[in-house]
Amino acid sequence: MSRLFVGVIAGAAGTAAMTATGRVHRRLYAHRRGTTPGQITEILDYDDSDHVVVAASTVLRRVVGWAPRSDAGRRALFWLVHWGYGSAVGAAHAELRHRLGEPAAGLAFFVGCEAMALGLFPVLGDTPVPWRWGPRLLTVSVVQHAVYAGAVAGADAVLHRRAP
Repeated sequence: MSRLFVGVIAGAAGTAAMTATGRVHRRLYAHRRGTTPGQITEILDYDDSDHVVVAASTVLRRVVGWAPRSDAGRRALFWLVHWGYGSAVGAAHAELRHRLGEPAAGLAFFVGCEAMALGLFPVLGDTPVPWRWGPRLLTVSVVQHAVYAGAVAGADAVLHRRAP
């Protein structure tokens, strides 16, 4: 199995972990407020918001001159970007592990992922600059990317050991 393919599979595992912790966070947040997750109107995490669609649509409009407008199209774009981007970025960890070894690869990967979130959302996703996110959104972003990076590193290590 190629190193980059292993990284993509590890990226999917990290995306699954980040998705699961995001859902748990949303449920707990709703429960503490006596509501349901579907009734939450505020943003709990930019990675789990319409800002992902705004960023992807910005790129699509610039590259191909089109972006989805319907709710169904925007939802499909969200999930495509969420799983596609999250999986593909895992390949970077595989390359970092090959070049740096662990734990340096995991730390560099986490820092890179968090830096991308802090930079891409304001540039493409129409969010405030990170120093205006507030402590709650910043904390959630750091924790979620730590979960993602840790799961990617763990899955990459397991898959790497099993690869012929």
